[in-house]
Amino acid sequence: MRILLAVHQFFPQFRAGTETLTLRSAEELQARGHQVTILAAAPHQPGLPPLRRERWQGLELIRCNPPPEAWPLAAGMARSYRHPGLQPRFQALLGELRPDLVHVFHLRRHTLSLFDAALAARVPLVVSLTDYWFTCPTGQLQFPDQHPCPGPQADGANCLQHLAGRLAPPLLSLPPPFWRWLMTWTAVLPGSPPAALRRRPQAMAEALAHCQRVLLPSPLMWRTLVDLGFTDRCFELCPYGIDLRGLAALPGRRSWPGPAQRPLRLGFIGSFNRAKGAHVLLEAITALGPDFSAEVLLYGNPEDDRRYAALLRHLAEPLPQVRWAGVFAAEDVFRVLQRLDLLVVPSLWRENAPLIVLQALASGLPLLLSDVAGMADQVQVGRNALLFPPGDSDALAGLLDALVRQPQRLAALVNQGGTPRSIGDYGDQLEGIYARLQKR
Repeated sequence: MRILLAVHQFFPQFRAGTETLTLRSAEELQARGHQVTILAAAPHQPGLPPLRRERWQGLELIRCNPPPEAWPLAAGMARSYRHPGLQPRFQALLGELRPDLVHVFHLRRHTLSLFDAALAARVPLVVSLTDYWFTCPTGQLQFPDQHPCPGPQADGANCLQHLAGRLAPPLLSLPPPFWRWLMTWTAVLPGSPPAALRRRPQAMAEALAHCQRVLLPSPLMWRTLVDLGFTDRCFELCPYGIDLRGLAALPGRRSWPGPAQRPLRLGFIGSFNRAKGAHVLLEAITALGPDFSAEVLLYGNPEDDRRYAALLRHLAEPLPQVRWAGVFAAEDVFRVLQRLDLLVVPSLWRENAPLIVLQALASGLPLLLSDVAGMADQVQVGRNALLFPPGDSDALAGLLDALVRQPQRLAALVNQGGTPRSIGDYGDQLEGIYARLQKR
């Protein structure tokens, strides 16, 4: 089959979970004899062509250079989810590649214009949902103050408040009646941002309804979308698979020998943005004081969010335990995990089975996780992981202190992750889905 995989951003500049899942899926499908091309976008780069071809680690890759993003509270709101200028570009590309199927792993930057082009070309569409972008402009169903959002209201007022608060945090404190008033008086204006924001949920629901398959990683996401009014006629549960290559070659994991031998080596691996909660870990280390026997390794890219990275550096400055570990190649993940005694995942939003949790479980590494839906249900509490309330740095500090004082408690969590789903199993399910669609 000729398969086009689409993703909002890709290696080497971007290397989070969605990009890794796309990469491993492309490798697996190509190894099975399929002709795979990845269509990857990124923030606009002046001077580069709209589309450019290259090979990356043996994969055919087309880099899409989207138009510059307009201010979201201006014309950028409508263009953020459907950009008319992109559809002719995608139609020409589909005419050239003639794929048997388009599988989208993330649509941001491509926008619904890629869907429109595929529908016009009568190319089957499969979508893997890796966050809540189809229900929320930010993809996280989370307010800037980290309170969970129940989803778009009928008038879109809470979405307008959310977006305005991200641009100027003091605006978030304005009461809901103000935002409802603003929506009422501006949404009737053709092309206004509030009007585009109000249309967004229906546009997204209609787009997913036109897909041949919508793959969801967890029952939580399925329930969330149904509760928000999406039809689940084409939904299929498809938990993520991970690449286990290289794991067997590593020595068996040993328990941390205790503070008398060396400091506890704990890590954070993820995007440096507030929703991932690295600051919660640093606040916990601050509460434990400079004598806390630990080495804290922070793996991430400061370019993810420069303002947030500056906050992290400010928090870490007085902490002798903290080390900035940078980023690593996707194939090195198990070697990185092998160096750790404990992985802390302090996310503040409802996660969707993050790959790093699955990879840590596969490596036998104990976990300290925020008790957020979509992540806590991936582990066995007390067997391979311990939980703390999201954002509660004091509770996290208490758990870390207890584990250092009682190393046997941490030792009991080692090598209890079981056998997670492999990328091969994931590929089997994808091939089965593709084959059924081809028979239609």
